[in-house]
Amino acid sequence: MAGPNVIVNIDKIEANARSITSMCGDYGIEVTGVTKVTCGMPSVARALLRGGVKGIGESRLENVHRLRANGIVDEMMLLRIPPLSETDEIVRSVDISLNSELSVIRSLSRAAEEHGLVHNVILMIDLGDLREGLWPEDVLPAARETLELPNLKLKGVGTNLTCYGGVIPTEKNMLQLVDWAHRIEDTFGVKLETISGGNSSSLPLLKKGNMPQGVNHLRIGEALMLGRETVHRSAWPGTSQDAFLLEAELIELKKKPSVPIGETGEDAFGKTPTFEDKGKILRGILNIGREDVDVEGLQPVAPQQRILGASSDHLLVDLSPDYEKGEQEQSDLEQAGPQRLELGDKVAFRMNYSALLAAMTSAYVSKREIGAEPEGGQRTVLRFFGGNLSRDPDSAFHRTLRSIGYRVVSSSDSIKPGRELQTAIAGCVQNNCMPVLCGQEQLSPDGFTACTRSIENAGLLWLSPGAGIIGDKKSSPAGSLGQLLQGENEHYLSPAADNIVLVGLREVGEREAGIIRRLGITVYTMEDIDSLGISAVLRKALQRAVIGTRGVYVYFDERLADGGQEGLTNRETHLAMEMIARSGFMRVLDVSGAHTGGRSGSKLKKFVASALGKRILGP
Repeated sequence: MAGPNVIVNIDKIEANARSITSMCGDYGIEVTGVTKVTCGMPSVARALLRGGVKGIGESRLENVHRLRANGIVDEMMLLRIPPLSETDEIVRSVDISLNSELSVIRSLSRAAEEHGLVHNVILMIDLGDLREGLWPEDVLPAARETLELPNLKLKGVGTNLTCYGGVIPTEKNMLQLVDWAHRIEDTFGVKLETISGGNSSSLPLLKKGNMPQGVNHLRIGEALMLGRETVHRSAWPGTSQDAFLLEAELIELKKKPSVPIGETGEDAFGKTPTFEDKGKILRGILNIGREDVDVEGLQPVAPQQRILGASSDHLLVDLSPDYEKGEQEQSDLEQAGPQRLELGDKVAFRMNYSALLAAMTSAYVSKREIGAEPEGGQRTVLRFFGGNLSRDPDSAFHRTLRSIGYRVVSSSDSIKPGRELQTAIAGCVQNNCMPVLCGQEQLSPDGFTACTRSIENAGLLWLSPGAGIIGDKKSSPAGSLGQLLQGENEHYLSPAADNIVLVGLREVGEREAGIIRRLGITVYTMEDIDSLGISAVLRKALQRAVIGTRGVYVYFDERLADGGQEGLTNRETHLAMEMIARSGFMRVLDVSGAHTGGRSGSKLKKFVASALGKRILGP
């Protein structure tokens, strides 16, 4: 049964961003567009950037990694106060973080120094909302230490209002924020770049012209997504309130009484419901419930429809054409024509922020984008380098690729390995095309070097039964990993060991094991897969490989999938490939060094299709 879905209108989100950033720009204020309510949806981030936001704000590192892997290279701000346990990942993944704890700031400094990075810090000051922020007497000591710590830059100060205590931004508390910025500047002889005056709740103050001079930055989410400020939830002029709509399917449609029959008590959620007697009404049940969405945050698009209540997985609605009318009038209206609903039809709802957050987070609610995202926003072109996987455009393999949205381009046989091949692969990656390296010749050194040069930094996910670190590539299909790690050719770029993950090892020599331990490479052996399962291993591997990168280079050695004799079963391999596709992290797929003909080649094509997004029940 088809589940509920959220329709995401990319054009309306872009228009909302353009309207709000234009107004903020008139007052000298830059906007960080907050995508956390969409779980870091890359198309939404691109729409916000086209609409004029300076950068993207996120609260979850998983979402940051998804955005980076999908080509979002703009300034990234971590909105949630950094956990002490994640400072290493934070300095490698985002440009700016909001901070209120000195111990965390010190840890950020150590991590940034270790990786040779400079991390930007905004000190959050609590102006009364009692969520995050330094208390007044702690501001200057925190600023002093941040300025003294290596590899940190004190970028500015900020505050958060409305989110917890409901404290409204006013000219008075914004002046306090500006005053703290000036006190830091005067005390330490520095110039702060950013005074971040809050979120969407600051827009009314700005619109009235009462925002104090000096505030030059806002972190805005709800106003961009739903077209509403967050003090009174009023619609913001020039924006759309329906950029997101929730649709659910009618799974029951019957005329029933409006009041339950019999003695009543508490419902499934411990509440005692009350009912208004409207006589018989046309009651519908939809395939969505409290497990999927905040029901109180839903509003039917059709004005005559009314939500009656919900269980964990059912939403009950009154679909009578006008529930104020009598039974005979309802019957007449039901038969009047165009507004009549039938079983299987969809009912649409607008959502407030709470409902949108729950629906976007729910794994049971699909997300469907509409609107024309400019070409290049998504990968629709597939280019093969080497091998014969791309030879027959009428083959079942090519039809499968077309069915999941790819336009296939074959590479010229005249491209020579080395710099020429690297240039061709790099051009493909830079144009948001997905390169697939195939054929019996090992192309990994050229492929990874091209990938790294194209996106500045890339993780490496190596799926192979052997490490292949020692020995020449002719004797081992994975031998080129040794070339990358040991820099055997000066024009190859070596990957950072922090972002190398080897999956499926079952053959490791003593010297190879020593190199792996010395470099600190993350390894998941077949023993780990047997113990944890391929799903858990791939989830951990992808997370590790993508930290601080702009995407992942995936190498797959066909020997790993041996039908479960010593390696992965065919189904385990497909699941691994499907997880890679769903993650959105892959920038290059490398199956070079493989036999692409005969029975073996047929199986490899199916694995490639899964890695590119082919699912059992469709694309």
